[in-house]
Amino acid sequence: MSRYVPKTYYNRRLPRIVFRIAVTVTLTVLILFIVLFFALQTYRKTNPDGTISLDIPWLMEETT
Repeated sequence: MSRYVPKTYYNRRLPRIVFRIAVTVTLTVLILFIVLFFALQTYRKTNPDGTISLDIPWLMEETT
């Protein structure tokens, strides 16, 4: 006679994988944002009217 034990092995593999992927993507985006924020500080320029703009050299159009 076998013993009945409810939910002895409840497979939660799929939710665990989805959770890990969500956490990994969130942390990656957060770290990328922080790195870009500090890396682009050197290209920040404050205009006379008080607004802030980025002058990134490789995105500037060359005028002749």
